[in-house]
Amino acid sequence: MDADDLRQIMALLADYGLTLDEGRFDDHMALYDDECRLHVFGRDWKGKARIEEFMRGAHRGKHLTGVPRVEFDANRALSAADFVFFRADMLLYSGGTYRDEFVRTSDGWRFSSRTIEIALRAES
Repeated sequence: MDADDLRQIMALLADYGLTLDEGRFDDHMALYDDECRLHVFGRDWKGKARIEEFMRGAHRGKHLTGVPRVEFDANRALSAADFVFFRADMLLYSGGTYRDEFVRTSDGWRFSSRTIEIALRAES
């Protein structure tokens, strides 16, 4: 692990929320490797097409991510970071922890798995 590896992981974490908040789904899906998985609300979405389908149907708003703890192991990395998500009407929708797995690819680091642990959730 070197400083560039950490910079790439930090950029992925920042770009996750930014690309969703701006509705840039092609850019968002480029953050994932081909074997990616998303786990949230007790369900798994596997593969880019399924994850994109879920993301396009999700609430729009603003994602804020706390400073992550990142651990590297050769070509894999793990991170955990707290988050809050505000809907477009700026009401708090959810908060919790992102637990991520990353893999180094020929194009740089990518998400291989994201588990979203929701600890706070507003009533709909």
